[in-house]
Amino acid sequence: MKLTNLFAVALTAAAISAPAFAENCADTTFSALAATSCAGAFVGNINGNASEITFLNSQFSDTFTFQGKSDDTLNGPFTSNPGGSGPSTLTFDSAISGNFVIGLKASNQYSYYFFNALTPINSLTFDTTAGVAVNKRGIAQDLSHAVLYSGSPVPEPETYAMLLAGLGAVGFMARRRKS
Repeated sequence: MKLTNLFAVALTAAAISAPAFAENCADTTFSALAATSCAGAFVGNINGNASEITFLNSQFSDTFTFQGKSDDTLNGPFTSNPGGSGPSTLTFDSAISGNFVIGLKASNQYSYYFFNALTPINSLTFDTTAGVAVNKRGIAQDLSHAVLYSGSPVPEPETYAMLLAGLGAVGFMARRRKS
């Protein structure tokens, strides 16, 4: 066997025996409220810039607004910046409900998690950052920071009822004027 063939066989064997640690955002789960869906892991940083908002709007079919980061001076919309690779708790300054996205950043990667809170929640606990970043040995990396993006407000059922009642009244008045 030629030397180049032996080298190719050795490289192939090394690639087969080397474990693959590709991150899957679903490897991070939350308690108190489960994420409806997720996207990631992506290489880079998250900080609420316009390209992130555009991606989130298309990915999760809503209109999102950057609310802040956990490593901001006053912790943005969070009471603190949790560290470690999990489990860790993200506690909000005030209760949050409706559609929102949490971005988690660990090492040089990040993942997004979409939530729909039907009732207000004060905190979320995640089990690990394995869905965001792991090292070459498959060990979850420490959280750098979390980012909160709020979705467009979802009208309460009472709002729809008032809208229908108003349209009905307008229709009734228009019909009455024709008579």
